[in-house]
Amino acid sequence: MRRILVLDDEALIALDLAGVLEDEGFAVCGPYNSVDDALDAIDAHAPDGAILDVNLGRQTSSAPVADRLSQSEIPFAFLTGYEQIDEKLEERFRDRPRLGKPFDRTKIVAVVNDMLAA
Repeated sequence: MRRILVLDDEALIALDLAGVLEDEGFAVCGPYNSVDDALDAIDAHAPDGAILDVNLGRQTSSAPVADRLSQSEIPFAFLTGYEQIDEKLEERFRDRPRLGKPFDRTKIVAVVNDMLAA
């Protein structure tokens, strides 16, 4: 079973996303709401992929987690409620898949399957 790490500071969204992934046969790592917890989880047992909220509140971004995933060659996508996401994403992440909030179940599944197939 493929493991997908979920990082989002909004509990309801994180739980909803985890439920969608589990319904599709994925094992969910998390969901986590902090960079430190997500990094610890990656170090303990690397996931097969990840979905990361761009902004984790309190001026915290998921960039350190994205960097760790990139270094480990683990695919990931960003989830965000920002319409102008390019203003929030650092240049090095602008080629990564992006999903909007509220998210579309079908699109989440398609993006995760595409990430894992690449």
